[in-house]
Amino acid sequence: MARIINLSDKHITGFTLVDITPTGMTRDPGVNSLSRNQQRNWETVIQCIGLRAQPMNLQCFSPDNRMELEDLKDWEFGEMYTGRHKIWAFSFMVEHSNVFAQGNDPLKLLDDSFDEVPVTTYLTETAKFILPVFYTSGAIKNIYFKIGSLKLNS
Repeated sequence: MARIINLSDKHITGFTLVDITPTGMTRDPGVNSLSRNQQRNWETVIQCIGLRAQPMNLQCFSPDNRMELEDLKDWEFGEMYTGRHKIWAFSFMVEHSNVFAQGNDPLKLLDDSFDEVPVTTYLTETAKFILPVFYTSGAIKNIYFKIGSLKLNS
């Protein structure tokens, strides 16, 4: 299981049920649209972060290289999602502290940047979504963020 180490408020980790596997496939090969669509979702993550900050040291950990199916009771996704599912995690740094802060919420603007942004679904994710978008709150929350850097337990 992954854990968060709070090195500074410049380190942020996100968790999602959406397949955001970075494949490096930047052209549609026609025969393998899976890898292109996974890359498109990863590019969407980068673009959403980039609305307010330049992500540095960006890393993605897909279920294929980091963990087995996880019981969602230990995670902070919406209550619509139960049982065991694939979870993608990504960590990044930003240059300025509190760049995503609004009021008392240090990540409010990051949530706002991702909320209801379209994604491609029916890739390798195990969760089923009502609509193909990121949701950052409520019963259908499929992405969330934590201050700190991702550390994986061996």
